[in-house]
Amino acid sequence: LATEMQRDPRVVIFGEDVADCSKEENLENVKGKGGVFKVTHGLQSSFGSTRVINTPIAEGNIVGRAIGMAMRGLKPVVEIQFFDYIWPAFHQIRNELATMLYRSNGRWAAPVVIRVTYGGYLRGGGPYHSQTGATLFAHTPGLRVVLPSTAEDANGLLRTAIRCDDPVIFLEHRELLTAKTAVPEQDYEIEFGKASIMREGRDLTVVAVALMCHRAIEAAERLEPEGVSIEIVDPRSISPLDTETILQSVAKTGRLLIVDEAFGPCGVGAEIAARVADSGFDDLDAPIRRLTGAFTPTPYSPTLEKAVVPQVEDIVTAIHNLMNE
Repeated sequence: LATEMQRDPRVVIFGEDVADCSKEENLENVKGKGGVFKVTHGLQSSFGSTRVINTPIAEGNIVGRAIGMAMRGLKPVVEIQFFDYIWPAFHQIRNELATMLYRSNGRWAAPVVIRVTYGGYLRGGGPYHSQTGATLFAHTPGLRVVLPSTAEDANGLLRTAIRCDDPVIFLEHRELLTAKTAVPEQDYEIEFGKASIMREGRDLTVVAVALMCHRAIEAAERLEPEGVSIEIVDPRSISPLDTETILQSVAKTGRLLIVDEAFGPCGVGAEIAARVADSGFDDLDAPIRRLTGAFTPTPYSPTLEKAVVPQVEDIVTAIHNLMNE
């Protein structure tokens, strides 16, 4: 965010609590907030209060304002504090933002990036701080939907998001915001629609989304002493979706397990399964299987939450079952 703000004076950031403080004259006396997860900490001090702005708790206002600013030539990067509260803005996103280029016959672009924290495993977040639902945005024509699983990918994908002229839903899993990995110092972008092979294997392909990539890697490491070799594919973006890389992996291994924290019905896993069934059926040695979150609101109880979102043990069991089919 900082390097893009330095590069392009059109980039502005706003949302709930994204600034260090609401009154610039108090900056010397407070540590500064910079968002609930500190992602934007220090940006107001560096770039001023005209480019890093706190907003009311009004998600429809945040996105609606961003659309107008983008149409006038700015590059808004807005933050929705939790995915659970993006729904008041869904009308603006679905009916205004995503359709702007189409409705104007290409005259008006709306290059808005919407950063939003999502996902469970909060252990007590319950139904209002643990939601997923990327599939609803992937089902919307005109939107790019991105779900990085590493700091390096988040860095390159966010740079691509800010520089492109399409609206982007940039989903940041809460469990990954504390993950730290080295990132290249140079100016680099990661193309949308290009999956990453996080781990090479020969016996079974796991396509995992965001945090589930790390759960899948742990499962694969547990299975390695048994002689089971797992290949893990991270789509990185689901709109567009890199079907070709997934098909190539399935052609090598003959088996496919899709792991997604979100609900199963009408989800990302269902779309991936349909594409592989359409174009890679002859390469399959067993049925396509999905492991997803339970079709229920996230419970407040940590014990119950553990039961409704995929765990490493669940992935190991699913792989064992699929290897025996």
